[in-house]
Amino acid sequence: MGAVRQDRCRCRQPLPVINQKKRRLQTIEPFLKFSVYMNRSLWTATLSKYNAPAWPCPTCNNGILILDQKTVVYHETDCSKKEHREEYWAPEMTDFRFSAWLKCNYLGCGDVAVVSGGGGVECWQTCNAEGETETVESEYFTVNFISPTPNIFYLPKGCPDEAKIHLRAGFNLFFSDQSAAANRIRVALECLLDYLKIPRRRKDQSNKFIDLSLHKRIEHFTKNEPALGGQLMALKWLGNTASHEGNVSRNDLLDAFEILEHVLVELIDKRSAKVVELARKLTKKHARRK
Repeated sequence: MGAVRQDRCRCRQPLPVINQKKRRLQTIEPFLKFSVYMNRSLWTATLSKYNAPAWPCPTCNNGILILDQKTVVYHETDCSKKEHREEYWAPEMTDFRFSAWLKCNYLGCGDVAVVSGGGGVECWQTCNAEGETETVESEYFTVNFISPTPNIFYLPKGCPDEAKIHLRAGFNLFFSDQSAAANRIRVALECLLDYLKIPRRRKDQSNKFIDLSLHKRIEHFTKNEPALGGQLMALKWLGNTASHEGNVSRNDLLDAFEILEHVLVELIDKRSAKVVELARKLTKKHARRK
């Protein structure tokens, strides 16, 4: 064990030199606000003792969840404390457990959410007033749980209720169980295909009804929507991996949510079709006539 940790310690990359003033600005700079388009950085960012990613309020969808700094509680784990005695120990090997409260900043809401997870210590080098290089340490926290969980992407008003239920369940599982979240996406696909009137059964050669797999249903949909059909099939493959291998990462899920957001906007809000129509109108009105 000791040898392994010593190797890890020796293999750490050199600490970057960062201007101290710039570092302070980065610490207090708020994250980008939630918009109609999914902001991946919100779901991979860490928290500090002073701020949190600008997650949208899951209650009102108008405000941002703001960290209540007075509620941040963190403790170093027992195993982490014991490693301080080892020669190879370094501050970056610290492990924390933390919890905190967040509150919506929208005046008409003010609802609260709780967040918890792990954490550690980040080290970087900076220049002091005398121009000397010194090492600075700062605690950071990673999320394992948020309740209630914000919507990771915008769900169109016309999105079928059954699909919304499973997508929100997927959002709830994003931080804690990525494979289970991917399976919820798979179920949401079935609901979406129901909404699009893609049949669940067909008659076989003996004139008996047989159930169609999700794969067959997506192939049926792809005949009329080849581009979107290919995107739905990618989500189905992710669901297969989640069910049979359980090897799904948070980045895999973010890819899937980004695809789903696009598909829902195209199928329900019909954004591309609207843009095509707007372009047609402008062309008709303003194009030079020969």
